Amino acid sequence: MQLINEQEWQALPESAQKNVYDFFLFIKQRYSQSTNSEQQAELSAFSNHSANNITEWLNDKEDDVWK
Repeated sequence: MQLINEQEWQALPESAQKNVYDFFLFIKQRYSQSTNSEQQAELSAFSNHSANNITEWLNDKEDDVWK
């Protein structure tokens, strides 16, 4: 498996990063091995919540704190 390095990721426009992240959430949900409907609903709620926070996650303001 090949990983996307940080430099390649940062080179993408923010809209492209959001598209990649949204696609990741779609694939994660699609291939979930869970058969329990409650767990599926929880994953869906988490995915929707996470997608709403993408602008915060892509914000560079906190990067210095984590270095």
